[in-house]
Amino acid sequence: MKFLFLLVLLSLSALAATRPSEDNITRDFAKMRRAQIKDVKYNLSFDLDKNQDTYSGKAIIRLTLNDLKRPLTFDWKNKSIQNLEVNGVKLTEYPKREGSFDIPAKFLAPKTLITIFFVGEYSKEASGFQRAKDPEDGSEYVYTDFEPYYAHWFFPCFDQPDLKATFEVNVTAPLEWKVIQNEMIVSENVVNGKKYVAFKETKPISTYLFFLGAGPFVEWKDKYGDTPIYLYARKSLEKYVDADNIMESTKKGLKFLNEYFGYPYPFTKYAHVFVPEFAWGGMENPGAVTMSERNIFRGAVPEIRYDKRNSLILHEMAHMWFGDLVTMEWWNDLWLNESFASYLASVAQDRALNAKDTWIDFFHGKTWGYWQDQLVTTHPIETNVPDVRTARGNFDGITYAKGASALKQLHFFVGEEGFREGLRDYFKNYAFKNTRREDFINAIAKASKVDLNGWTKSWLQTAGPNRVTLKPECTDGSLTKIVITQKPNASKSFSPHRAKLAFFDENFKQVKSLDVMFEKESTEVAVSDTKCPAFILPNEGDQDYALYSLDETSIKKVNEALTALPDPLARLMVWHKLSQMVRNSELKAQDFLNSAIVALKTEKDDQLLGSLLGRHSFMKQTYQWYLTPSERAAVAPEFEKVIWERMTSAKPKSSTQMSFYDYYVGMAQTKESQERLHSILVKNEPPKGMTLDQDRRWAIILNLSINGHADAEKLINDELKRDGSTIGKRTALAARSAIPTQANKSKMWTDLFENKDFTYSDLEEAGRTFNGVNYPELTQTFVKDFFKRLSNFDWKQQDKKSEIYFESLFPLNLCSQEVLIMSEKHMKSAKKLTGLAKRGWMEAQDELARCVKVRAFSTANK
Repeated sequence: MKFLFLLVLLSLSALAATRPSEDNITRDFAKMRRAQIKDVKYNLSFDLDKNQDTYSGKAIIRLTLNDLKRPLTFDWKNKSIQNLEVNGVKLTEYPKREGSFDIPAKFLAPKTLITIFFVGEYSKEASGFQRAKDPEDGSEYVYTDFEPYYAHWFFPCFDQPDLKATFEVNVTAPLEWKVIQNEMIVSENVVNGKKYVAFKETKPISTYLFFLGAGPFVEWKDKYGDTPIYLYARKSLEKYVDADNIMESTKKGLKFLNEYFGYPYPFTKYAHVFVPEFAWGGMENPGAVTMSERNIFRGAVPEIRYDKRNSLILHEMAHMWFGDLVTMEWWNDLWLNESFASYLASVAQDRALNAKDTWIDFFHGKTWGYWQDQLVTTHPIETNVPDVRTARGNFDGITYAKGASALKQLHFFVGEEGFREGLRDYFKNYAFKNTRREDFINAIAKASKVDLNGWTKSWLQTAGPNRVTLKPECTDGSLTKIVITQKPNASKSFSPHRAKLAFFDENFKQVKSLDVMFEKESTEVAVSDTKCPAFILPNEGDQDYALYSLDETSIKKVNEALTALPDPLARLMVWHKLSQMVRNSELKAQDFLNSAIVALKTEKDDQLLGSLLGRHSFMKQTYQWYLTPSERAAVAPEFEKVIWERMTSAKPKSSTQMSFYDYYVGMAQTKESQERLHSILVKNEPPKGMTLDQDRRWAIILNLSINGHADAEKLINDELKRDGSTIGKRTALAARSAIPTQANKSKMWTDLFENKDFTYSDLEEAGRTFNGVNYPELTQTFVKDFFKRLSNFDWKQQDKKSEIYFESLFPLNLCSQEVLIMSEKHMKSAKKLTGLAKRGWMEAQDELARCVKVRAFSTANK
């Protein structure tokens, strides 16, 4: 019986390690292949040309094999393999499947040499090898983007993070193109009228970090010490590139991280490559960081936009150590990359760039983690990732924002010296290797001499936030104790917390700061020599990660706190507590907006205003989603009046003026505001101090289109004649999608689902403006068809677009129980639903259910 049981186990293990028949890799298969292969070297040659839908390539792969009994599986998904030779033997017949092919074991040797000639097509899916044509001058640009699993969409390879390899690259391209790779150029020659570029061999890196880009880029040069720094952008954007600012931030960041990590920058060059139609903010390819062109400003912007760009620069720079030098073994430890990059970027911004409001921006990002962590799909920071398809869904607020917050708590928990020395040992011991979570935690624990087993279980292996309440007890006007109570998180556990409580008197003068530690359900903290406070700010300085509520006394002074608390970070934290009360159906959305209107009349901190008035602020969410159209129409006149008056009274050309102006253009909906915006545009007469640059012209047109202005279509067409750039065409598409007429929506609906010429970027732009918050009746006409299509999709072919369907096109603006029931019914009936798509669908339903509950609470408490 034991023998039979063993056979079953062995057969199940073999089955688990079998390559899936789809374009996917399981963790078990990756482990098996990692044990089979070592010492991989790629020699890659590519032939690129203009006006071609395809490219050709040659890959010479040298490797050592530990197991000659198994076939060798390559990952490859593109047009065709033209020729395949293994150890000098040409193969014509070999097993193929979607996303991979096998070299039979009989052709393998301990030292194996494989030569592959292949032809590929450019990707339209915002991943892989992409091509973009500049509509202004017709120039073509090509570039790669591979995380988490798209290198094999470009060339045949072993596309998993723990099979690091060296890459030696040669490229043939048009003479006027610059060719950019992870490494430095060794030689450049002209061969048969084309440019032949050879690059130095890279250090060992994972396939998802490989980069190749080409096109008539403009190049800027600088250096930090012996490290050359480059910056690349399209020709048509050259006049907008503030290269000096970007270079200065880069040099300061490199200096700080080199010193803080105690390990010099590990690659031979540093480059920022601004690429068109990029799906991410940035990507940490070593030596060739790709950046979204949204970070090239075509006009004056508030200071917070520069701060956020600097944060992005430092995030990708921190990745050169966290992720590139030392790489996670598998995607369950994605947080080892992203959390560290996010947190260390803030540390660098605070200490190297001396950005005074770094931690305001950090907290604003942290709210993404709080939001994600309260959804039905919450998961631990360190989570099970059975395959790469699942990994795609974990580039989320938990991996980035909650993980970064946990690291901030860890830094606070073990102290500066232990944290820094642990990092230094980690890089020294694991340079150019792959690690797991325990490798990092052990390095911090050893350096700090702190046992982190409990911390690891509580912070990395549980899901959901603890909710913390405070109950102060006073006797004869003196505070005697505070009872701290925390509710269990989604994993039904309590975490250890260390936080500060700030006590304020009636005039919001801080009288005391108390350091507290707690990990049980209820903890009593004795307090002496303190008058009973009028207001208590929990988690002063934002060292902890938990959802703190205000006590009964403090909540009575919350509106005053929004303006009277001396620290802008403290004020932002109170703003978030109020928004969380709305989401928890403890405060009406209308009351939140009434408080906001009062507070915005006097708030002066630019960074705080940038967070409150930003594109992804909780104030915007409350205004657009939790109010009904009629409720929004009722509050809009006063809200718009306050925003406009703050803009006109601000110092001309200041960040304050720009923040209020841009917010006004983004949210104004009254007839008076529409007439004002139309006049500003057609007369080209912006308010004093403001410049109506091209992006701000498009912002007005987008607003007028969303709100159904009669001239919207004409304005779009006229503006395209002024600005035929990539940004212009994309914004025009978004504006057209927004026009609230049945005929327009019907045409756009067909394009969204059936237009084969629509790229991923087209879908993204059109999808985000399709459902107008003030026109739910138009969305209603497409609801049945929407859910019918989603339930019939083959989601294995649609996974990449799931964000568009569930974050943009999902009919959240209807906010009705009827739609929620319809959605749940269709999700249950969907027969080809992948885990990633199911997760997106569940999250969209969760937000819809919350919206229904919030509106019901407001109705019940009128």
